[in-house]
Amino acid sequence: MDLPRKRKRGTILTIQGLNKLENAIKTKEYAENNGKRFTLDNLSNQTELDSHTLCKIFNCNVRVDKKSLVKCFKAFNLVLEADDYQSPLQPPIQPDGDYSLAPDVSVFYGRTAELVTLKQWIQVNRCQLIMVLGMGGMGKTSLIAKLMSGFTNSEFKYVIWRSLYHAPTVEETLTDLIHIVSHQQAVDLPKFPDQLISKLMQYLHQTRCLLVLDNLESILQWGGGGYYRPGFEGYGQLIRTIGESTHKSCLIIISREPPIAFSVLEKKANSVRLLILRGLLPEDGLKIFQSEGIDKTQAEWQILHNHYGGNPLILKIVITIIHFLFSSKIDLFLAQGITVFGDIYDLLDQQFQRLSDLEKTVIYSLAIHRQPLFMPELVRKIISPVTSQNLLATLANLKLRSLIECNSDGFTVQNNLREYVTSQFES
Repeated sequence: MDLPRKRKRGTILTIQGLNKLENAIKTKEYAENNGKRFTLDNLSNQTELDSHTLCKIFNCNVRVDKKSLVKCFKAFNLVLEADDYQSPLQPPIQPDGDYSLAPDVSVFYGRTAELVTLKQWIQVNRCQLIMVLGMGGMGKTSLIAKLMSGFTNSEFKYVIWRSLYHAPTVEETLTDLIHIVSHQQAVDLPKFPDQLISKLMQYLHQTRCLLVLDNLESILQWGGGGYYRPGFEGYGQLIRTIGESTHKSCLIIISREPPIAFSVLEKKANSVRLLILRGLLPEDGLKIFQSEGIDKTQAEWQILHNHYGGNPLILKIVITIIHFLFSSKIDLFLAQGITVFGDIYDLLDQQFQRLSDLEKTVIYSLAIHRQPLFMPELVRKIISPVTSQNLLATLANLKLRSLIECNSDGFTVQNNLREYVTSQFES
C-alpha cells in the first residue's frame, strides 16, 4: 500500500504581490516617517510578525503560512488576492547574469549576523548601494559570494560579479554590464561614461539586478584619501548615480578602503549602507582550526585567534605552517616568537604601503608605544607637526580600514600589525 505523499504547505508572494506590498509600505513611509525606510523592527511592530517571517515574505522563495501574508497585507490596508501569492511546485530558479568569477563558498564559517544584516538591507530596506570594507584576508569577497548564493530569480533577474583587480576602464565595465542586463540586445552604445551610466540606469530601473564590483581599491590612488586613479573617475560617478537615483537594483562594492566622498553619500542617501567587516568570532575561528586538524584541546588556539584579530585568511596561513613545521603543535610555533612572516607579511605590507605618510606615521607611533594613546598624547608622539584636525581625519580613515582600534583607553593597533611595523626597524 502506497503511503500518501506528504503535502508541502506554504505560499510565497508573486512579483505582483511583492510590488503591491512594497508600494503600500513606501506610501506609508512618506506619510508617517518623512519618506525614510521603516526598519525591520518597525515593520515587525506594525505587522505583528517576527523579523524572521518578514524576511521570508520579502525573499519570495521561502514558503510562509498564508495567514502571515494576509496579516502583513492587512497592516498596510491591503487585501491579499489570488494573484498576489502562489504555491511553488518547482525549486527556485537561479538568476541570469554572470557570477562565474565569484569564489567557491561551499566551505564557509560564521558571519551569521553579517548575512542577516545584508539580507535586511537588500530585501527589506531595498538598499541601492552597499559598501563592504575590511582588511585584506578578512573574508569580504567570500561573504558577498555566500550572500549571492541564496538569491533566486524571484529576487533578482540578473546577478553580475565583476572584479576591478586588473583595473578595467569604466567604459569597459559599463559596456559589459549593459550587454548582460539587456540580454545582448543593446547595440550602438555611446562611448562616454556619463552616457553609458544613463543607459545602464534605464535597465536598473526596469529590472531588479544585483551588481557586485570587487577590489575597488585597485582603481584608487596610493597614499590614502580615497581618490580615484587618473582616468577612473567615472567609477565615482557610477557609484554616486546608483546611490542617489531611484531604481529597483542594488550595487555592492567590496574594497579595502573607501572611495572619496562615500561617507557623505551614505549620510545623504537613505538607500546607502556601509558594512565594516571585522574578524571572526572565536567560536567561528575555532571551526577553522578544527577543519584543518588542530585539536581544540590546545588552549593556545585562542591566543592565535586574538593575535591575528580573527582574520580567516591569516589563520589558515598560520595553521598550514604549524602543520608543516611544528607537528600541529601551536605551543611550539608560539615559542619561536615570530608570528608575522611570508604571506602574512606581504598581506600587511600591501595594505600598509597604500597609506599616506601621516597615516604611516600614526601607525608607527601607536605600534612603538605599545599602549593605547589618546589624541593629545599621540600629537606629542608624532615628530612632524600635525594639527588636531588632520590627525582626527587620519584616525577616522585608519579606523575605516580596520587598521587601528579605539576604546575607552585610547587608540591602538592589532598585535600582528604591531609586529609588522616593528620588523620595519629591524630590517
